[in-house]
Amino acid sequence: MSETTLMVCALCRFSAQERSRNGVSGGQYLIDQLRQELASRSLQDVVNLQPLRCMAGCHQPCNVSVAAPGKLTFILSSVDPATAAAQVSDFCQQYTAIPDGRVPYGDRATAIRRATAFVLPPLPTP
Repeated sequence: MSETTLMVCALCRFSAQERSRNGVSGGQYLIDQLRQELASRSLQDVVNLQPLRCMAGCHQPCNVSVAAPGKLTFILSSVDPATAAAQVSDFCQQYTAIPDGRVPYGDRATAIRRATAFVLPPLPTP
């Protein structure tokens, strides 16, 4: 099982209208919730949660990417930072269990299906 990297934009807003709540950006809030969710599933050693400064998707916050060597890369957009941490963590659990990362569409949570903006092929290996 290869290590999965879960990248989350720490600067994303809660929505186009709401930049932050109590001084915390939507992206940072999502990151904090994901840390708890991943730990509750014992995934903290398998999924590397990587906060990023910007994923250039400011018009559709929050933005998330799930990737691993030899696997598909999923880019998610319009992820609701207030409610999606459990679904993103579930998706990471599914993703880590499948050798090529091809989580069947019907097995993904509705929030993940809606948020999937791009699915990229694995990078070529030398």
